[in-house]
Amino acid sequence: MRIQWVSHPELSAAHAAYVVATGAKCIDEKTEEFLVQPVTEVNNRLLASSIDVSQFWRQYLLQIMSDLSMDRACSIALLSAGGNEMQVEQTSKAIANRLGDARLNFMSRFPKLSEQLDLRARPLRERWETFGPGLLSEIGKQVWGSIPPNDWWQSPVTALTVQPIRGGDGGCDAMQSRIWFEAMLTDVDPRVPEVLRVAWLVTRVAIESHARQSSGDLRLMVPWSLVSVPLVLSAAAKLELISADSLPVSKAMEMWQFGDARTAKTVSQWWIEQQQDNGPLPAKLRQLEERLQSTAGTERVADPK
Repeated sequence: MRIQWVSHPELSAAHAAYVVATGAKCIDEKTEEFLVQPVTEVNNRLLASSIDVSQFWRQYLLQIMSDLSMDRACSIALLSAGGNEMQVEQTSKAIANRLGDARLNFMSRFPKLSEQLDLRARPLRERWETFGPGLLSEIGKQVWGSIPPNDWWQSPVTALTVQPIRGGDGGCDAMQSRIWFEAMLTDVDPRVPEVLRVAWLVTRVAIESHARQSSGDLRLMVPWSLVSVPLVLSAAAKLELISADSLPVSKAMEMWQFGDARTAKTVSQWWIEQQQDNGPLPAKLRQLEERLQSTAGTERVADPK
């Protein structure tokens, strides 16, 4: 499986706007100051038009990730968030103007962003080249018990690097075999190294693509996605990247914004118990799905990114 690394200033600007607009944790106060006025004006216009603000920003980020122009991304996001088709053109123009202001403010903050992202991503890329193949090999063995199907790992996967705004963040689009993440120079927490975030996102692409093609039971998409976390951590423990004593599932889910504490506990317990079963992992997912259904608070199991 090959990764194509791409520095992405446009996605960096969109991601920063997303973070500020949705009130998420931001580690860069100066950037937040640069963006708060234009994104607040965007949110006010969305609210005035009875448009789902959170859905708009999620869709806008996804469209920019797909390399659409700002105007086109804005129009699609508006329609996805409940915008009136008859008013989309007018609303989109007004919002795109404010998004353009936010982009200009962001780029003035980081005038040489493309070059900076190349430099920032280098340590993580080198670490991936060292440990990535071994991680994916171990993950494949855990899922299938032997050799994964030929189409299990999507190749190539495009990895888009963005300016850190949250101190560690990322997402994926399995349909386009794309992942994105903040180019952190160092690990935020040694218990969950950033190279594991890359492995997790690549694994999510594989899982979501496989599940969509082979499973008629959409309920299994949630347990499939959640299992990606202990899969990656277990592979890392085998390579001695993390301690094998107790997999930090809860910490990883917290850092990757992928689930609440109760869900993490359920997944951890299931993972420990299913290790005694030598069957292929896909056949055991219904057990996890049943546990998730019986556990309260499973509605928010994954960040829409």
